Amino acid sequence: MAPRYRGRFAPSPTGPLHFGSLIAALASWCDAKSHGGEWLLRIEDVDAARSRANAADDILSTLEAHGFEWDGSVVHQSARGALYQAALDELAHRNLIFECSCTRAELEAAPRGIGGERVYPGTCVLRTGCRVGMNSISCATSATS
Repeated sequence: MAPRYRGRFAPSPTGPLHFGSLIAALASWCDAKSHGGEWLLRIEDVDAARSRANAADDILSTLEAHGFEWDGSVVHQSARGALYQAALDELAHRNLIFECSCTRAELEAAPRGIGGERVYPGTCVLRTGCRVGMNSISCATSATS
């Protein structure tokens, strides 16, 4: 069975929800619902210096005032640190972590995919001695520091 389609809206709580973000929320909601999927709401509150007190609550209130209903609980990124650490630990255990020293200029020079997105050329993976397969990366040793 194919996984259920999931759309999401992930505003940063740096202030009130502006009109452009409201349009982005509408577009992602329409996309998710047109595919018979879920629409999830995630608050990107990991930038403590820019996050503002009560901004997340204001964003939720604004969305509700415009008739938005999301599926499931609102996820706050700041509460997911343990999950991310567990995933990172698993990748390290499998020797799938490598240090990237690419400059922004090198990444900007990367080839583009069909959709116009940058495609990582494997520069740093290859420097570590890892092998790059069609859909996988395998490393004999971890290159973490």
